[in-house]
Amino acid sequence: MVCKMLFFDLKDSEEQYFEKNKASNFDIKFFSKSLNRKTVKEIESQDLEQTTALNIYTHSIISDDVLKSFKNLRVVVTRSQDIKHIDVKACLERNIAVVNVDAAKDVTDAKIVQMSLNNATSVLCGSKENRIV
Repeated sequence: MVCKMLFFDLKDSEEQYFEKNKASNFDIKFFSKSLNRKTVKEIESQDLEQTTALNIYTHSIISDDVLKSFKNLRVVVTRSQDIKHIDVKACLERNIAVVNVDAAKDVTDAKIVQMSLNNATSVLCGSKENRIV
C-alpha cells in the first residue's frame, strides 16, 4: 500500500535523509514552507483529494479550516512532542489520528523523520503500538 503524504517544514538535514533513504510506503511531496490557512490554498487540488497523511513540525498550524481542505486525510504526524499547533478536537471529529514523536533532545533529525514515518505507517496499517491522541 502506497499512501500520499505531504511533508511540510522540511529542513536541510531531513532532505539529506530522504536523498539516502526511500520511504517505500509513501508517495511524498515535500514543502519547505509550513502548512496553514494561507498555504493550504496553494496546494494542488489533486493533492488535496489524495493525501492521506500530513507530516508537519510546530511551525505548521493545523486548524479546522486546513483540515476541511483535505478529502481523504487519515493521520497528522508531527515531528515534535508538542501538539498545540494542531486542532486535535477537529481531527477527532473527522476520525483523523494525531501522532507525535516521543524523542529526547539529543535525537537526530534523521531519527525523528524515521519515527514519524513509522508512526504514520502504523496508524494507516492499523497497528496500536504508537501513541495516538
